[in-house]
Amino acid sequence: MASPPPRLIRRVAITGGTHGNESNGVHLAKHILRNPTFASRPSFEVEVFLTNTAAIEKNVRYVDEDLNRCFESSLLADASRSSIEAKRARELNALLGPKGGSTPAFDLIIDLHNTTAATGVALLTAPADDICVALSASLIDFDPTVRLCYWKDKPRAEYPLLPSIAPHGLTFEVGPASWGCIEPALYAQSLKLLGKALDYVHAHNQAVAGA
Repeated sequence: MASPPPRLIRRVAITGGTHGNESNGVHLAKHILRNPTFASRPSFEVEVFLTNTAAIEKNVRYVDEDLNRCFESSLLADASRSSIEAKRARELNALLGPKGGSTPAFDLIIDLHNTTAATGVALLTAPADDICVALSASLIDFDPTVRLCYWKDKPRAEYPLLPSIAPHGLTFEVGPASWGCIEPALYAQSLKLLGKALDYVHAHNQAVAGA
């Protein structure tokens, strides 16, 4: 079977604070909000979102339940779920998706996290996500300390993760960084890699447009 034609990435969402005490991600997102030219590229639009705002305010991972376990399609469709995070998940799905829709608001979501584990910079995506796998390979070429990890191989509707709202989704997981703290070297490395990721998307679009 022939491969589908390459797709333009027209809109990219950068999200931080899915876990409210993962300060590297929160402050990377805030930095880009303050400095929008950092993310500006001529071939696509970028918007930045702080996701679990209630947890960010309290500097906790979550308030009622883990927001990054709320995006399975069946959970999003259950309007009876009333936790702070379940309600926020439905709001984010409306803003960024809808998940599984034919015309989602964003083509790519990059979700910024950190962990206390010594992961360095780990990029997580679905094994079938050709664009994010290629993007990750380009970042590994730039910085060989970066590693690529796959989500479990299953239908996108079954992923509970925020980046799975969009057709293409990537998690930046960096560590070790203590909860509520910024680790300067990892922050700087993440910011540089995020810029390179956006450069890759622009190069991808140029290649598709010229094909």
